[in-house]
Amino acid sequence: MAKQVDYKAVGLRIKTLRLKNNIYQTELAKSIGVSQTHMSNIESGRAGLTLENLVKMTNIFNCGIDEIVFGEEKAKKETAATSLENFTMQDIVQALQMLKTIKG
Repeated sequence: MAKQVDYKAVGLRIKTLRLKNNIYQTELAKSIGVSQTHMSNIESGRAGLTLENLVKMTNIFNCGIDEIVFGEEKAKKETAATSLENFTMQDIVQALQMLKTIKG
């Protein structure tokens, strides 16, 4: 099922990221090429934003699109290799035994 965009939540996340980065609303508006009024409308959820402006914001805030649109931070997911670093040899042997049992 496709995720739905909640523009009020998107606006709140943009405002939160802006404040976290100590950026004034007028500065952000100028950086992405919109008026301060339009930026206010984006932050309040009364206006959407273009993909181009969304990408500009990800560069300004150094975050991913998912973090702004859905609130999901990028690069916090462990890879399988990173997870394996935390396993003991006994854990790895047990995992291999389970795989052999499943595979038959």
